[in-house]
This record gives sequence, C-alpha cells and structure tokens, in this order.
Amino acid sequence: MFLVEKANLSSHFRSTAKKTSHVPKSYQLAARLFDEKVILHLKTLDLTANSSNISLSWLSAAVSMLSAVHTEAEDQISNLKSEADDYQALYMDYSMKVLDLCNLISSAVHRLTDRRLLMNFSLRLLNFADTVPSREKLSKAKDALARSVNDAQEPAKEKGLRAKELMEELAVLLGKLPRGSTSGGRDLIRRTFYALGLLTLLVGSVLVTVMFGVTDAGKLRVPAEFLWSDSVNGLQYQIFDLIKPKKNALLEVDNVSRQAMVVCDLLQSVVSDGGDNADCRVLLEAGVKELAASVKTFSDGVDGLTNGVNGFFRTVLKTRNGHLDI
Repeated sequence: MFLVEKANLSSHFRSTAKKTSHVPKSYQLAARLFDEKVILHLKTLDLTANSSNISLSWLSAAVSMLSAVHTEAEDQISNLKSEADDYQALYMDYSMKVLDLCNLISSAVHRLTDRRLLMNFSLRLLNFADTVPSREKLSKAKDALARSVNDAQEPAKEKGLRAKELMEELAVLLGKLPRGSTSGGRDLIRRTFYALGLLTLLVGSVLVTVMFGVTDAGKLRVPAEFLWSDSVNGLQYQIFDLIKPKKNALLEVDNVSRQAMVVCDLLQSVVSDGGDNADCRVLLEAGVKELAASVKTFSDGVDGLTNGVNGFFRTVLKTRNGHLDI
C-alpha cells in the first residue's frame, strides 16, 4: 500500500528548476496538439474485433496511457503557470481522490498476488519429476487451488463501494468546470484538466468494475469538442459489452481459474482411486503443465498491472508535490 501525505502545497506546478515560457501564440493550436497526443496514447488501447475479455495486460496499458496523458497535461499547464492558480484547489482535490483510488486498486491487485501464491504452492506440490506425489500432497494441492478460485468470487465489497464513491466524487468535481471556447490561457487549462478528468473516469470505471465487481461504476460521454471523443465513446461501449456477461471479466483470471478447476477435478479422481488409474495420472500431469503455463501468463499480467498502478501513483504524487521533469 502507498503512504499518502495530505499536504497543502503553495502550488502544484512548482518546479525545482527554472523554465522558460513556451506558451503557444494560438491557444486553439495548443488544444489541438494536446488532442493529437491523446489520440496517439489511446491507440495503445485498441481492442481487436474478436476480443472476448478485457485482459490484465490491457488494464496495464490503460493505466500507463493515463499516466502519460497526465504528464502531457502537466507539461501544457506548467507553461501557463501564472494563470493556473484558479485551478490549484481543484487539482489538489482531484489528485487526492486519484491517489486514494490507486490505493484501493492496489489492494485489489494484491488479492490477485495472494491467489498467485496459492497456485504456485499447488504447483510445487504437484511435482511429477520421479513419481506421482503422495496422496497428502495431492489433497493439499487441491485445497489450495480451490481456495485460489473461490477467493475470486468474494470481492472486497467495502473497498469496492468506496472506489465507486470516489468515481462519483471525481465526476462531480469534473462537473464544476465551466465550459466554453478555448480563447485564453485559463480556458486552455480548463480544457486540459477536463480532458484529463474524462480519461481518469474512463480508466477508473473499468478498473473499479473488473477489480471489485461493481456493476454500476458509471459511464461518461466525451463532448465533441475533443478530437478523440468518438474513439473514447466507442471504446467505452466496446469495453463494457465485453465485461457485462462475464463472471471473471479478466482474460488471464478466467483462463487460470478454469484450468485450476480442471486440475481440481483430476486431483479428486486420482485421490479417490488411490493413484492406481494410469489414464487419470496422465491426464493430471498434462493438466498441471497447462496450469503452470496459465499461471505464468496470469503472473506476468499481475506484475504488469502492479507496475502500472504504482507508476501512475508516482506520477500524480510528483505533480501534486510540484516537481516537473521538463
């Protein structure tokens, strides 16, 4: 878990080094350039037409995209430092909610790590190097696998509700921003912050839905003023169409859970007949190999998402503390 310091800073755009101003002559041009950068980042989230599940690797890419857009936003706003004071309190509120959300998501990812430990423990017990493991080891492996699968069916409800509340609070916060054309520095800051907030809500809603099983994490509609509005609106519908009918919404979690149950059934058969059935032993050994491959893919996905959430947390905290690397 992260330790978040709720400090009141003089400016969230304070820099440790002197910077020259690079404010574009045309604020409309600056807005367009920012949109084009967002479009490039969004391309990393493209889903294929035959996608059946959201994956841990996709979630990792989504969080990394959000971190990159946050950096683009702070770069743009830092060039208008003298006009950013009006949004200081708003950003401090936004960033604290995002940091709290990161902590909650990290706790959910940690539960996946616990499941990985149980699965790896089972695989160590199911070592067929010389002979069939003892009946005691087979039983322990079966129990550990069953626990790893059952844990997926019991999301942390209290944390899920808090995560949903944070998403609602972020939406309310975003709604406080005035709307209008981009004709000055304050307008550009407002537009940039609004874009960042929209993308935070997009990624956050998917994370809260798949990590906590929250069925109503909220959807958004991106205004047409953003060049990437159609992309995000279409992507959002595609994502939630994939999530709705799924019990295990994440591809790697679904695959490893199904294979774990296959191995559990085979273990039950082998334990019941005392290990005398050669066909069952062959099937079990093959099933364990498939499980090991699924656990490896699942493990890589968990590590990727952990790194992504940690990276986004550090990015937001760095901006909050006013240190920009430009």
